[in-house]
Amino acid sequence: MLFYIGFGLQLIGFSSVGLCLFSGMSKGDYGQLELIQLVGGSLVFYLGNFVKGKAQS
Repeated sequence: MLFYIGFGLQLIGFSSVGLCLFSGMSKGDYGQLELIQLVGGSLVFYLGNFVKGKAQS
């Protein structure tokens, strides 16, 4: 079960970073919201990676 929670967190983080990149490219500039999405999405992705790794070992 922990494997799927970690995988879900990775998907959420990956999609948040993708949304940040798409938003920044469409606006032409990266603002504070995009920075928060990038950092938050990266943290969620690596948290999911950590949880998924703990489930496998």
